[in-house]
Amino acid sequence: MASSQKQIAEKLGVSIALVSRVLSGKAAEIGIAADTIERVLKAAEEMGYVPSAAALSLKGKSTRTIGVAVYDFNDPFFGALIKQIQIQAHEHNYSLVLAGFLNRNPDEKDLQALHKHALDGLVVLGSDTKADWLKNFENLPVARIGHGADEENSLRVTVDENDAARQLIRHLAASGRKNLLCISGPLPAHRLRRAAMGKAATAAGLHLTAVASAEKDSFTAGIRVAHQLLESASRPDALICATDQIAMGALHALHDVSIAVPEKIAVTGFDDIPTAAQFIPPITTVRQPIEEMVQQAFRAVIYPGKPKEISLPGTLICRTTA
Repeated sequence: MASSQKQIAEKLGVSIALVSRVLSGKAAEIGIAADTIERVLKAAEEMGYVPSAAALSLKGKSTRTIGVAVYDFNDPFFGALIKQIQIQAHEHNYSLVLAGFLNRNPDEKDLQALHKHALDGLVVLGSDTKADWLKNFENLPVARIGHGADEENSLRVTVDENDAARQLIRHLAASGRKNLLCISGPLPAHRLRRAAMGKAATAAGLHLTAVASAEKDSFTAGIRVAHQLLESASRPDALICATDQIAMGALHALHDVSIAVPEKIAVTGFDDIPTAAQFIPPITTVRQPIEEMVQQAFRAVIYPGKPKEISLPGTLICRTTA
């Protein structure tokens, strides 16, 4: 448990004012002896002293606190991002304040946790082209891991959707796939991903049909769209899914009717969430460079500069499904 300046003073038998001077770095200015300074600093470390963020804020100093706003706690990809953000916070000696939105729709109640703290910066997890709520944080450096509006005052770190699409399409073409179906949901990132797949397929001379499900749950969207295509006269030989969860739903639908994967239909995902490798069969997917994405975003809020976009290449992970 963290100790206060009063507890440190009582342990050493000195005044709270003296402890405060030492811990604020002003001890030498008033002639406090070097051995006394050393005693106070040692005691503070041993007792787990942590400066009060509120006190630091009142003094106009950095509170070393970063806010994290998560668009969807149910999305396992965001869980992997949060883990890496925590690692960065530990490495740079920052604390985190976590807030999340229900159904990806920001609400003032969701943002209360962020407003209650004096933040040094904000990291946003998820894509949104209409993030009006960010206007309440215009005084902070903001980094979004995901796609945002052009006018948004933030650094945006994303995977290179076009490069990822080319990798996937090349892989499918090399295995003889010619009739492709892209399954996506209603999210902004899915629209961009769908467009990138279309361009890559056209460039490769392949036919691609895109289906955008209105279903918000990705797994359910994969099941429903896959069942619909199985009832149609024209069956694709590859399903390109906007996320691994959509791919998992599609694989369930194919399994239900005993269609062999990848012999009859290949299936690909996107993100490489941990369960993509654990799924049966393991899913061919695009791995997003999570560690580098988080590093770029975290640096942007602790060393703020001019907002810009950073697009990083993904990696094609070939497994059983394609």
